Amino acid sequence: MFDALPLGTLLSLVATVLVLVFFVTSGDSATLVLGMMSTGGNPDPKARVKLVWGLLVAGIAASLLLAGGIKAVQTATIVFALPFTLVIVLMAMALWRAVREDWRAEQRRERELRRRLRELVGRE
Repeated sequence: MFDALPLGTLLSLVATVLVLVFFVTSGDSATLVLGMMSTGGNPDPKARVKLVWGLLVAGIAASLLLAGGIKAVQTATIVFALPFTLVIVLMAMALWRAVREDWRAEQRRERELRRRLRELVGRE
C-alpha cells in the first residue's frame, strides 16, 4: 500500500501498529463498559467479568471473520449500529426542543425586564 512512498515498509509497519493499538484500546473500552453495565454500574468491575466479556466479544469478531471475512464484520457493524440512528435523531429533537424552550424563556425574561425598566423610567 505504501510502496510508492519513501520508507514504504516503515510506514506500513507504523500503520499496522496504529491499527493494532486502535483495536486493543477499543476492545478494552468495550469490555470495561460491558462489565460496568453487567455489574449494575460498578465503575470497577472484577477482572473475571471483564475477561468473560473480552472473550465473548473476541469470539463474536473471530466467528464473523471466519464465516464471511471482513464483509461480514462490516455488515454486522452496520446492522448493530442502525438502531442507534433512531436514538441520535431523538436526541437531536430533544436538544432542539430544549434550546427552543430556553430561548422562549429568555425572551419572556427580557420582555419582563423591559416592562419593569419602562415603569421605573416612567415614574421619574
